[in-house]
Amino acid sequence: MTMPHPVPDDLRLLPGPDHILYRLPPRMSPYQADLELLILDWADRYGLVDSPRARQRLADTHLGELIARCYPHLRAERLAPLAGWFTWAFVIDDLYDGCESAEAMGHTRTTLRTLAAFSLRSGEPSPARDVPPLTVELTEVWRALAVQQSPQWQLRFITHMGQFLDAFHYEAVNREHRHIPSLGCYTQLRRASGGITPSLDLLEFAAGLEVPSLFYESEQLRTMVNRAADVVVWVNDVLSLKKELVIGEVTNGVLAVSRQLCCGIQDAIDHVYRRVARDIRAFLRAEESLTTLCGSWHGLRQADRVAISAFIDGMKAWMRGNLEWALNSHRYSEVDTLRLTDNSALLNPRSGPHPSAAPTATEQAGDPC
Repeated sequence: MTMPHPVPDDLRLLPGPDHILYRLPPRMSPYQADLELLILDWADRYGLVDSPRARQRLADTHLGELIARCYPHLRAERLAPLAGWFTWAFVIDDLYDGCESAEAMGHTRTTLRTLAAFSLRSGEPSPARDVPPLTVELTEVWRALAVQQSPQWQLRFITHMGQFLDAFHYEAVNREHRHIPSLGCYTQLRRASGGITPSLDLLEFAAGLEVPSLFYESEQLRTMVNRAADVVVWVNDVLSLKKELVIGEVTNGVLAVSRQLCCGIQDAIDHVYRRVARDIRAFLRAEESLTTLCGSWHGLRQADRVAISAFIDGMKAWMRGNLEWALNSHRYSEVDTLRLTDNSALLNPRSGPHPSAAPTATEQAGDPC
């Protein structure tokens, strides 16, 4: 088993009061309470948490608040799929936290089974009865997402999901060997392991506004996506640090900085926040350049301009909202080893009927339009 690291008592985990992160406006969708209920409904229907105590831990995580803060343009009819995806993501993240080796969890087979869920389209038969519950739940989520989105968006989202799942392999190997990755390696891994790239893709689904694929691949918007993703995951590394030190997690950016620069933990935290400030400034410079590009791009529709603007607004909401949510979530404020699940059967085939035989959360909430 991985042994815990000592936890310093006097760490300053928040950025200073004049940090540029606070200049990004906080946002809040009006649907937080609805989202909290939907998250528990997804977990209950598919049996994704181990016990009443774990279910309470999920409730205390306040995932509904995270979604409400980070998706300011969220439409009411799209709540259920978004809640379902975040429920799946947090459960699978906790499940892999207990994995000492990729082989022990059958990582390759699990990845393929999960991605196979994305081959189903709305109206096709339900997955076979021996498909694991997490894949069945994800299949239901994907059906609700895919029916609304273009093939270009779907391909991008699937790519980002595959990278997210692949990252668990490297984190498990690091834990098994108690290896803190180099800063260069970790920087490349972190966007994938944090699941932030598919989370940013979901900004378009939530708002019902899709960025034109040509503009998504523009130099300016790619810079903004990368910088926003980095801000979210590096701030998360700081705010989750005490918990990860307790459980013995080694794949954390603060530890990578500390190792690379041969400095203490607090100095490493301060270094991370300086990096975050540089990333936000780079994001804002790219935004100015993109605004100029859009203004001079002949033939760009007004609907496309609205979609691009909403996507940018959503990325800003994610950078600030992730910080605000973490301050209220018991996921990081309560430093213990309790996970939402230790049940590897959620990732492995099992016999018998699935909870999905009952109406899904999406069906109860109504079909997305």
